[in-house]
Amino acid sequence: MEEALIDTVVDVGTGVFVLSTMLAMGLTLSTDQLLAAVGKRRLMTKSLLVNLVAVPLLAYLLVRMLPLEPAYAAGILLISVAPGAPFGPKLAELSNSDLAFASGLMAVLGVVSVVTIPVTLALLLPESVVVDPLAIGGIVLGIQLVPLLVGLAVTSHYPRLANSLYPPVQRVSDYSFFSLLVLLLLVYFEDMIGLFGTGTLLVSIGIVAASLLLGYVLGGPARTRREVLATTTAARNAAIALFIATTSFSDPNVLTIVLAFSFIGVVGSAGLARMWGRRTSR
Repeated sequence: MEEALIDTVVDVGTGVFVLSTMLAMGLTLSTDQLLAAVGKRRLMTKSLLVNLVAVPLLAYLLVRMLPLEPAYAAGILLISVAPGAPFGPKLAELSNSDLAFASGLMAVLGVVSVVTIPVTLALLLPESVVVDPLAIGGIVLGIQLVPLLVGLAVTSHYPRLANSLYPPVQRVSDYSFFSLLVLLLLVYFEDMIGLFGTGTLLVSIGIVAASLLLGYVLGGPARTRREVLATTTAARNAAIALFIATTSFSDPNVLTIVLAFSFIGVVGSAGLARMWGRRTSR
């Protein structure tokens, strides 16, 4: 009974976090930012390739090369195929980088991932891990794309309303994130400790490091955009990955590795962004 209650709280908390995060994202995003990001065709093409192809392919090769348990491999692949960290603009603020490009890129990745996440999972997951790609696509559509588009529509047609709605929605996102993080760490702490020695943490660190490097190299000549693509690519979208892990995978080890990978990606990206920000503010 207690375990069922915890599972329900985690599912509800994750849903509130994702919905509020994506709505808040839409409420701060302007159509001009989105069009400006799409208009940088060469940069956007490279950004999509590194986020949607290079990182998932790297993860796939690593989990195939190393003797990982199927659930661990599934967790690494799940977070790797989930692009568009919702806090990408926050990382851009930390690094004093191109905030407009970060916001536009985040929105584009949020839209295209409705298709790419279920398709890529269907192609890359181990045969022993069975999921329903259509169900996952419906999850991403309903809990990520719809609130994002609603927020964007409100911003475009009712900017004053968007400005009024953003602070409380963002507070819900922040509070639900920290509450969910504490709950998940308490519930899965022993499982996360158990990851030591499995090779999954080294794989996660390798993917995050490679994502930072690839993003920086492919980000074009402007430093501010290289930094945005590096941190956005490495952080991944923990919000949607956590929700898919809790609703579409029965093995809790999938959620455990998603948590561990997300922690490594966020800490690594935020630390590097802060270092860049201090350098440019001197």
